[in-house]
Amino acid sequence: MKIFKPWMVVAGAAVALFAGCGGGSGSNLDSNGRPAGEGTDPNGPMTASFASIQSHVFTPICTACHAGASAPRGLRLDSTNSFALLVGVSSAEVSSLKRVAPGDADNSYLIQKLEGHQSVGARMPLGGPYLDAATIALIRQWINNGAQP
Repeated sequence: MKIFKPWMVVAGAAVALFAGCGGGSGSNLDSNGRPAGEGTDPNGPMTASFASIQSHVFTPICTACHAGASAPRGLRLDSTNSFALLVGVSSAEVSSLKRVAPGDADNSYLIQKLEGHQSVGARMPLGGPYLDAATIALIRQWINNGAQP
């Protein structure tokens, strides 16, 4: 029988708070790493458009950590802030790279973080599960097409 110890709950919460986002729970990804509910979204399947990426990836997956005043590196990926904080903005970790460099997915830090070949920090979503290649390909296509709003 386990004995409930309130100090353990407080200690666990403190560790999570100081560690930042403890990683993705995977609750918004299916077993293949695709955004859950992709085919049932009222706006249709995911496409290479900012609105689709926002509704299929940024809002349901990334905002688990990247939201509010405590968002890592100030990168809030909620629907109000994500475009302005991504496109044409220098990365806080590697200032020589834009988070999203319109027309250049290979040199966009977002893609490097999603694919796991960034020079600093961890692959995203932190701790996985990670986005599948098809989802990342749509994000790449949006960037290569000029990263329009």
